Amino acid sequence: MDIKLLDDVYLELDLPAGRPFQVIGFGENAVDWVCRVPEYPQHDTKVRMEKMLRMGGGQIATACSVCARYGLKTRYVGRVGSDDLGDFVQRDLGRESMDVVLEVVSGATSHHSLIIVDRETGCRTIIWDQDARLRYDEGELNRTQLIEGQILHVDGNDLPASTQAAAWAQEAGMAVCLDIDKVPYGVEHLIKNVDLLIASLSFVTQFAQTEDWRSGLIEVAKYCPGFVAVTLGEEGSAALVDGEVFQFPAFPIEPVDSTGAGDVFHGAFIYGVLSGWPVGRCMRFSNAAGGLACTHLGARAGIPTLPEVLQLESSR
Repeated sequence: MDIKLLDDVYLELDLPAGRPFQVIGFGENAVDWVCRVPEYPQHDTKVRMEKMLRMGGGQIATACSVCARYGLKTRYVGRVGSDDLGDFVQRDLGRESMDVVLEVVSGATSHHSLIIVDRETGCRTIIWDQDARLRYDEGELNRTQLIEGQILHVDGNDLPASTQAAAWAQEAGMAVCLDIDKVPYGVEHLIKNVDLLIASLSFVTQFAQTEDWRSGLIEVAKYCPGFVAVTLGEEGSAALVDGEVFQFPAFPIEPVDSTGAGDVFHGAFIYGVLSGWPVGRCMRFSNAAGGLACTHLGARAGIPTLPEVLQLESSR
């Protein structure tokens, strides 16, 4: 399978014109405590940490930050708690050149994670918590905030809210992009309204109940009417086009921390789509961005610059 074939294949998206935003993200933001250790500890042992940093993260907030830094007109919509973590998120996202719509939920604790990074491999383990009060009950979503763009980017962490947002976006003529790594009950109702589905390897294999991600990708496509792809970590990524699976190898990098690599991949892919690039270039560019994100600690702190990504992408 020659992936160069996809340099002549374009996504058939009829994006609306005249919208105030190109990208609107709705979903997770987080405060990450990134703890680097010389090696991942065994059970019932002690290990001295090398670094402990408080950093901004979250799937959609990070992807939106990529889009904003690369020059796209971007809005992020989400929730935080009325705590010091929420204050940190507001300050951190407030530095990005995008419209940030953050609702503060009184009494709730903001989404936060402890991320243990193994220095030797760059692999990370995420231990997280999220207050249920940050989820949206029926009638709490603001439709107008979500439909004023060309592409809506969502995750599946608050499945009913994401499903409603995706349906509204499609009714308004927007394309819907989905970043998803878990398989909650009823997820098929969300992915049926998705135009750009880029899932994690774990989602594809769990959803399709198979260890073969290639056949799993084909199974996922039976439920999603749009473009379907999967991120494969150090193996790169893959896309399903006209019933055929095309794999794009990762760029060689020295890994420091894989936190946020998938989030950056999604933001870069959206940038490529809105730049009018063919599928092949979108995938290579996103692989380059996701790979470079692994060369720094943290999610948003690890976002590479646009010139850095373009330079690495052009090397292949």
